Amino acid sequence: MASQELPGKDAALFRTLVKLYESKQYKKGIKTADQILKKYSEHGETLAMKGLLLNSLGKREEAYEYTRNGLKANLKSHVCWHVYGLIYRGDSNYDEAIKCYKNALRIERDNLTILRDLALLQVQMRDTAGFLETRQQILKLKPEVLGAYEQIQEEVAPGEAYEHSEMLLYKAQLLEASEQYEAALAHMKSHEDDIVDKLGTREMRARIFLKMQRFEESEQLYRELLAITPDNYRYHEGLRASMQVPVDSCAPLTGDQRSRLQSLYAELAETFPRSAAVRRIPLDFLEGQDFESAAETHAQHFLRREIPSLFSDIKPLYRDAAKQETLQLLLERLHSSAQASSRAAADSGTTTDTTNSSESYDAAVWTKLYLAQHYDHLGNTKRAVELLNEAIQLAPDLIELHTAMAKVLKHAGDAQGAAQAAVKAQSLDLADRYLNSTAAKYLFRADRVSEATRMAARFTKDGEQANNLYDMQCTWYEIECGSAHLRLHELGQALKKFLAVHKHFEDFREDQFDFHSYCTRKMTLRSYMQMLEMQDNLYHNLAYSKAAWGAIDAYLQLHASLHRSDSKDTNSADSSAGKLTPGERKKQKQRQRKEAQKQKKQDEEQKAKEDSKAQQQQAQQQQKVPAAKRDQDPDPLGKELASTSDPLGEAVKLVCMLRDNAGDRMRTHEEAFEVYLLRGKLLLALQAVKRALALSGSSHHAPHLMTVRLCQLIQGSSADKLQTNPLVWQIIKEQIDELLGGSSLEQHCARASTASGLCHCAQGPLAASICS
Repeated sequence: MASQELPGKDAALFRTLVKLYESKQYKKGIKTADQILKKYSEHGETLAMKGLLLNSLGKREEAYEYTRNGLKANLKSHVCWHVYGLIYRGDSNYDEAIKCYKNALRIERDNLTILRDLALLQVQMRDTAGFLETRQQILKLKPEVLGAYEQIQEEVAPGEAYEHSEMLLYKAQLLEASEQYEAALAHMKSHEDDIVDKLGTREMRARIFLKMQRFEESEQLYRELLAITPDNYRYHEGLRASMQVPVDSCAPLTGDQRSRLQSLYAELAETFPRSAAVRRIPLDFLEGQDFESAAETHAQHFLRREIPSLFSDIKPLYRDAAKQETLQLLLERLHSSAQASSRAAADSGTTTDTTNSSESYDAAVWTKLYLAQHYDHLGNTKRAVELLNEAIQLAPDLIELHTAMAKVLKHAGDAQGAAQAAVKAQSLDLADRYLNSTAAKYLFRADRVSEATRMAARFTKDGEQANNLYDMQCTWYEIECGSAHLRLHELGQALKKFLAVHKHFEDFREDQFDFHSYCTRKMTLRSYMQMLEMQDNLYHNLAYSKAAWGAIDAYLQLHASLHRSDSKDTNSADSSAGKLTPGERKKQKQRQRKEAQKQKKQDEEQKAKEDSKAQQQQAQQQQKVPAAKRDQDPDPLGKELASTSDPLGEAVKLVCMLRDNAGDRMRTHEEAFEVYLLRGKLLLALQAVKRALALSGSSHHAPHLMTVRLCQLIQGSSADKLQTNPLVWQIIKEQIDELLGGSSLEQHCARASTASGLCHCAQGPLAASICS
């Protein structure tokens, strides 16, 4: 091995190389590295630095090659290991980057730069124990920062008042989290003049007083907060808790509690007469005539002001059957009264033509709208459509009527009619992006993909609609588009959209990296902790679950098509095998393989030409302003994604993500069951069944059907046939007996059907065949 020590002049040149990298002069840096390598071609640190410079220029393959060569040349250099870790970090391969940093620290234990980089990666990966150890090591190397910290606390520059305030409030938040309530209150009191966020301080003090059961102080503070923002529901909940009244709107109340709440909100209504929350919250706890009177006042306020959100505002009250009936009678009465008033006004000749008036609409229109939504919620689609048609005759240009019609038809299963109604609503206001998005969504659900894509493209840059929607990380669009392609069995395009959502969430996760140092430097520690909490629950987001479920379904369909294709090829080969000698069969297979490869290549070339031609035509038609050139998508139709040889293996990756992050959703376990059953992982399939049962109990049809299918498979087969370990087979059979409660499968189905009507609620041919 050549010597790794550079002489003085060349060592200075290497230091210049490092400075060029730090100042982002990458091309000059490469020239400098080449100067050194001309003399010392095996100098490991120079090779590694050249790899780092190439990586910064986007040449990743070359970067890895040079860095690995550098490591081979000098395995004991902390610089080489550090550079290798930086390249892995750039590729978001944090686990490998951490390993590289740790190898570098074994050589150079007290290198502060490597320690700081390692700490950032550890907090990114939530390795809290490792992060704490690394930060403690940094503190041991720089103990003087403690003295500097104390000095900073004593002298706060005027321009850093906010940062200092945030740190003080963060300390109070930590004291609150550790249940040191007195210390937290004392801390805020002693630094009252230094804390800038007065509202945040009041909220924290009110919360702490409530936790300490010092109800008088917390009630006073929450009243003060309501005086600032009377429509903040958190303040109302805090005030109710301070009065020792249940906060949950569904919780039963005693007569005394209900009376105290009535007095409270009567008082608040006088103090804040324009507050929507003060007017709405009493509907949760009032009963009988009091409820009817308050509901009428609330509804009249919405109807007089022509506010279309009345139903969505009071929809939570429908959990109470008595209140639901009262609301129906009340709105029917208001509807009859409005119709009578309209007829009387028409007879007297004092009203104007409502179809030509865009200024206001008759109260009858708005009561019809509410009642249509009411009957739609109850499942009475016919009455809902009748009411909406009557309202549209009175006010054909009222957008809310057409959007309501679209929703009613969607609930009734008429996807085409819903799409038509949504497009009509969108045509009434072409500048409304929400209506445009709604129309696109309903068109996708009607499987009118090209129309939906054109609709969504109206609010994107000309000439690059698909890229623009991807750049905006428009997850609803990709989920709906992917679902439509999935229903049309266009699996490549479906996977393209679903996996785009997966990529967005990976980007969200990566975006937090820069904030680990930024937030601590800017002292926005409370917001930083909220960001970390959000990131910890990132993959629980429903949009991610929907995209992952869709991708798994696409992979399952791909597996089924591959299985059918293999079976067909096998049968065809078997039928002709007897007519050919072994040598002829071998030549035939080779010929078929070459023909398939040739045909595949021709198809790909033809498709690429067609795609290129279509893109050029679209650009010529729609491009008004020249757009910046972008890298062309090498797989616009998702053919590469759909050509995977192991679709179930790809599905397992998504199942694991869902199981770890969205295990509280039933469909996660349904998808896991399907995938593991097809892969022959019976223990994991059994685990999915048990988790589904734990989530919803035996009353839900999905766990019941999963149990039945697993039982049928086990009872109709053997360990040898399913290639299962005998010990595992025994465990599975014992667990199956436990699931059936010691009864036979037929008895279990009969019992479940009698208990909850599962066989009637379970839909589809599979459920029918099983439950018969």
